[in-house]
Amino acid sequence: MNTLVSLTLGSFVLFSSFNLYASEMGHNSHNKHATSSEERFSESIKNLNFVKKSQIIKLKDGDSFTLTAAIVKQKIGNKIIKRYAYNGTIPGPLIVVPKNAKIKLKFVNQTDTDQTLHSHGLRLDYRYDGAVGIGQKAPVKPGESFDYELFFPDSGVYWYHPHVREDYSQDMGLYGNYLVKDALKEEPFNKQISLVLDDILLSKDAKPYFKDFANYAAMGRFGNVMLINGIPNYVTQVNKGDVVRLYLTNTANTRTFQFKIPNVKMKLIAGDASNFEKQTWVDSVTIAPSERYTIDVLFEKEGTYNIESIHQQKNLKLGTIKVLKTKSQKDYTKEFGNLIEDFEVIKEIDKVRPFLDKKVDKNIALTVKMDMSHAEENPPEIEWEDTMPEMNSMMTSKEVTWQIEDLDTKKMNMDILWKFKKGNYYKIKIFNDPKSSHPMQHPIHFHGQRFLIATRNGVKTTNFTWKDTALVKTGETVEILLEASNPGKWMSHCHIAEHLSAGMMIGFDVEE
Repeated sequence: MNTLVSLTLGSFVLFSSFNLYASEMGHNSHNKHATSSEERFSESIKNLNFVKKSQIIKLKDGDSFTLTAAIVKQKIGNKIIKRYAYNGTIPGPLIVVPKNAKIKLKFVNQTDTDQTLHSHGLRLDYRYDGAVGIGQKAPVKPGESFDYELFFPDSGVYWYHPHVREDYSQDMGLYGNYLVKDALKEEPFNKQISLVLDDILLSKDAKPYFKDFANYAAMGRFGNVMLINGIPNYVTQVNKGDVVRLYLTNTANTRTFQFKIPNVKMKLIAGDASNFEKQTWVDSVTIAPSERYTIDVLFEKEGTYNIESIHQQKNLKLGTIKVLKTKSQKDYTKEFGNLIEDFEVIKEIDKVRPFLDKKVDKNIALTVKMDMSHAEENPPEIEWEDTMPEMNSMMTSKEVTWQIEDLDTKKMNMDILWKFKKGNYYKIKIFNDPKSSHPMQHPIHFHGQRFLIATRNGVKTTNFTWKDTALVKTGETVEILLEASNPGKWMSHCHIAEHLSAGMMIGFDVEE
């Protein structure tokens, strides 16, 4: 564990930070609909370079790297549109680092909007977490830069993205992966591929992005074009008989994917921040915004295999994997057939198991305050699509307040400031109210810490992985056990970008 500096800033800073954060988001800033072009973000593509193919950057402990956010253009279908990119690519560079490495990352903002860099899932020094006003005093203005110091104590897949107006900048293409490798572990696969799942709204009825507020605030901005690694109709190739490790990351504003590759055998390896205690066979993986999952796939026969998201008897094609006639030199079929237990993870979880049955420390409910009443009697657990596009497009972060309510204190959103002690475990019960004005699923993310999902609707988890985001379905009660391991001032929020813009966030301190 790295040594982190914890500054005693007092609760005033956190509450002040919400004012700054809310002003950046434009939440409840005024009460009229935007109509003039001056209130929109520019859509000009004049003199812009086309986006480039993403690169793999391998860094070692002590290295420095420069990450530049800039404006590019991209052709999607028959449209050429303005996009944002890290180092000219969407996704940004795949940054591969060894476990326990420390690096310095110089972030340069060459976009036309304020930015920060949030390294999602990392247990790092809170001053470099990218949350405006909480750890980072101010956003990075256009033309400015900020030096981040990053620490990677946990192997696995993580990602980076903005933490100012994610509903805009992230949707514009600002996202990329970290891959943290344990050099001591031999990995039985022929090929590894990072698949970043996303969507983008390019329909003729799509509302533009506005500077002072987020629209699509009711359900989030569902896209109508599916993307993998920033492009539609993604295609990759593998050899016959290959075992392929796929690192899945969902960077969509609101869409939950049910990832599936029909006619292959898939094995679930890891969640957000660790391997599972035991590998399991799966037919599909449900992955909410900001979650990551690692799976191994065996491609026994040559041919073409669709990458799909399957829900409500509808198959959304995300991309294609072509299996060639050629065979790789090494055969990992035998290893693939074994379901391995990760004794390192099991040993770590064993230390935590005594706390899983402890009493609940915090009770929160997820609900919404909006000017309408249309709650369904039996709402779906997950809304895979925008079922009311006209209403959703009209609801902005001025009219909608998504709420996290502390049921013990009755405080809401950033009026909540929990105090935790480093080294302790806290059980948090999260209830997603199905009787709210618009019940829907919420992926709840905690910055700077990790947790275990202890129960879902009273059913105990039997195969653990460390998480930083928990998908809480409509009507569901999820209990998590938060490990307060990382001192500092932090936030927790819904990772549907428009819900965050509409206020759905709380604060918490982890004190030495």
